Formats: sequence, structure tokens, C-alpha cells
Amino acid sequence: MALAGQGALAIWNGITGEGEEDFYRWHNGEHMPERVGVPGFLRGRRYLHAARPRDYFTLYETESVETIRSAPYLARLDDPTPWTRRVLPHFRDTARVGCRVVSSVGRGQGGALLTVRLHPAAGREAALRAALTGAATETVRALAGFVGVHILEPAPETTRIQTVEKALRGVQPGEAEAREPWVVLVEANDPEVIEVVAGAPLRLALAHAEPGAAAGVYRLQISLDRV
Repeated sequence: MALAGQGALAIWNGITGEGEEDFYRWHNGEHMPERVGVPGFLRGRRYLHAARPRDYFTLYETESVETIRSAPYLARLDDPTPWTRRVLPHFRDTARVGCRVVSSVGRGQGGALLTVRLHPAAGREAALRAALTGAATETVRALAGFVGVHILEPAPETTRIQTVEKALRGVQPGEAEAREPWVVLVEANDPEVIEVVAGAPLRLALAHAEPGAAAGVYRLQISLDRV
């Protein structure tokens, strides 16, 4: 479906083997309900990588990009629960990107998700945006098994804020990047459709991006709406 709001918080992370069971209990039972309870947070979803265990992607859909640096949310980040304090040190390879929603089309939630992180080539921002929101999106929408496609541009001012939770995770490679990536999300029925999506439709757009785009295929584990 089209994303619920005009902002999004995208998080990639691994977890240690010894922290995995506690992570699931915490994320399902406390953390996601806490997050979607913050004013402006509308939906949370967590995905597991299709090929790599303990490799996750979490997406929070928000009313606006300003929600991601709002006072109520920052208050939670600076006052983590005891359970959060226990789990976060087990996080590995975290990348956390606050985003503006540039384009979002579709209906429903797909069981499979492709995430692509990329940077526009120098001077090619407008061309990349046009390719992603135009030809690439229309080509993907025509595929059998398509569910949704979302184009997100980073709002680095939302996630560079130093918080207690960030300190608990420690310095992570993804968070140490000087430039936050653009994010493309493609939802589909199953990973087989994703394989087609990752072919020609996105390759056309990637001609306007720097080399080294990072892609991953994930399966939906939990989706939680604000109540």
C-alpha cells in the first residue's frame, strides 16, 4: 500500500546470536508497541533477510519527517527502558536513516521486500529522482505480484542527533557514513518477483547513481499499526 504518512524511519541491523531470543521478545512485546505509541508514528514493520539469519530491516511510517526529531520521540530515545538498555548493545552493523517520502504507490503489504540504498551520482539527483519515480516505478507496477514501491530521500538532520539509545548501540558502520543514502523499497508477493524487479527496471535508474548500491531481499515478520 502507499505508505501511511510523509515520513519514514528505515533501520537495518544485525543482532548477536546470544541476543537473538531476547531481541524478538523485546521488539515484538515492548519496542514496536512503544514506538507506534509515539505521536506521529503510524505503523511499524520488521523484516528478516531472506538468506541471512539475524539480519533485519525495520520500517516506521510517520506523519511527517519532523516526527522523527519531535520532542516526544527524542524523549523516548533519551530515556530507554531497562529492557532496551539490555538489548541494544547486541545490535550490529546498524544503519538508521530518517527519510522524506518522495513517492509511494501500491495497495496492501507484500510478504517480500526489496530494499536498495544508493547515492545519486554527482549532479544527477534530479535525473535519479525522475527515473525512480517515473519509468522505474511504472515498470515495476506492471509486474504480476507487485504490491508497492516507495522512493525515500534522506533527511540527515533527523538521525544525526546524539541520544542515549545511539550511545548504547555504539558507533556503527552504517551510522558513520558521511552521506545518508536514498532508499528504494519494493513490496511484492514473494522473493521471486523481487528477482525480476532487481533486474532491468532498477538498472535503468541506477545509471544515475554512484556504483556500489546496497540491496537486500527480506520477508515480513510483523506489522503493527497505531491504535
